[in-house]
Amino acid sequence: MFLDLCKKRRSIRKFTDKEVSDEDLNYILNCALLSPTAKNFDSKKYIVVRNKDTLLKLSTFKKVNSGFLKDANLAIVVLTDKDIAVNTYSQDASISATYIQMAAVDLGLSSCWANVLEQKDAKGEFGHNVIRNILSIPENYNVECVIGIGYANVIPREKKELDFNEHVHFEKF
Repeated sequence: MFLDLCKKRRSIRKFTDKEVSDEDLNYILNCALLSPTAKNFDSKKYIVVRNKDTLLKLSTFKKVNSGFLKDANLAIVVLTDKDIAVNTYSQDASISATYIQMAAVDLGLSSCWANVLEQKDAKGEFGHNVIRNILSIPENYNVECVIGIGYANVIPREKKELDFNEHVHFEKF
């Protein structure tokens, strides 16, 4: 049930060395390709990174909160073509990234989203440019996020559920 997946999905930053199978990776990518986009534009692209040297380089694209990528079994860089979806590329990528994370948890895998927007590395370079240079990404593509995926090496604390009545309003705030 989808609600069960929502309850299980956690941001995990510590992974085991166990490899994610090609079959599981293909399942995740096929789910991502099914994610909706505004006006059904085909603006989404993905770069799968398994090479440990490249994961290490990606782990430094911002000063903090991307170091976990070096220990992930793989990373998926979510891109959108800004020329195809001029006004909605960021939303399209965000929806797709969420599908990636939900597909991963559906398979018993863990993931964590590393935000790229306005992030800078230790040298002051924008993270999207760092990633663009590492992975040879053309300028017309927006680099939305990098998702590290693998098998959890930690047991996450229980997810705090929000108070429904405090957060949901009907008809008016």
